[in-house]
Amino acid sequence: MSTEGKEVESHTVPAGLLEELFERARRSEEISRNLFDIEIAILNIASTRAFFEHLYEQVGKKFTVPRVSLTLIQNPSNEPLVEALRNSDMLEGRWQQIPKVEYLAATQGERRPVLVSGPNRKLLPLVLPEDREGWGSMAILPLQLEGRLAGALILIDSNPKRYTPDMDAFFLYQLSVKASLSLSAVVARERADFLATRDPLTRLRNRRELEETLDREVSRCIRHGNALSLAFIDCDDFKQINDHFGHDVGDKYLQHMAGVIEEMIRKTDLAFRYAGDEFIILLPDQDSQGAAFTVERLLAHMAKNPLMLDDHPVPLRASVGVASAGDIYQPTPRALLKAADKALYEHKKRKQGRFAVSD
Repeated sequence: MSTEGKEVESHTVPAGLLEELFERARRSEEISRNLFDIEIAILNIASTRAFFEHLYEQVGKKFTVPRVSLTLIQNPSNEPLVEALRNSDMLEGRWQQIPKVEYLAATQGERRPVLVSGPNRKLLPLVLPEDREGWGSMAILPLQLEGRLAGALILIDSNPKRYTPDMDAFFLYQLSVKASLSLSAVVARERADFLATRDPLTRLRNRRELEETLDREVSRCIRHGNALSLAFIDCDDFKQINDHFGHDVGDKYLQHMAGVIEEMIRKTDLAFRYAGDEFIILLPDQDSQGAAFTVERLLAHMAKNPLMLDDHPVPLRASVGVASAGDIYQPTPRALLKAADKALYEHKKRKQGRFAVSD
């Protein structure tokens, strides 16, 4: 078909609109890149504490958010998250817990981002007291842990137009979803790592963990000349307890014994369930004298804290052998264990109520 004699229509985009479209595209690309950077940062994290610290730091830095905080729902399932936050110096004062009823009243249980322009009395429970002054607008990004609401990441800006209910929250929703998936993954990974190194009954470290830790501590002891001691504990009456009360009570006895041991050791000491009714305490930076004092306190504490069965006390009785790397000519993990086991045998043989220290 000929176009001769016909006007050819020309469609042009106003320069101002074109610049606006380019700016929007550039901004979207920048946000996508920032989201990708945050995702990469939190995907490679192995601990819940580090996850929260990276999320807090990256969101504040990448998106220039003046005030970032975390609000968790008070729930037993959130205890691992709470414990991680308590151990973070970076996040001290930047998180809180509130009752589930208060959280749901404020958010209606919404699982997508909630954007609010201007202070809102209904949402006050979600905002840290120090963040309420100069509050212009807020974004509430729900965090889910394994499919259930765990709390929210709270973003606050003094600009009332930064977060408004009518704005597109697509990128904030992406951040909320990515953070929730990463949180679930890191918690699952931590749980798996914990169970792999723990005795399922007593929750003390298991024998495999002992072998790895003892090898590392003995090497450190030799390399740096640090003191290192080991206490080998064996329950005296465990067979009789099982025979008289049954295996369920026997399990409770071992759990109670483990709890008493953990109450009395230092934060730097490590307790292990070695096998059956045998326990081991690893005492870094303690010589034989310091280890002897620790075990004396432990035996005294055992005597005062029997297992109670319907107001009937079941005494905790144990024999203990202590060995110190400084008393062994060529200390090795096996030599240290063997020396403590020998001292334990001597204690059992004497039955004088005191433990033995290896020669």
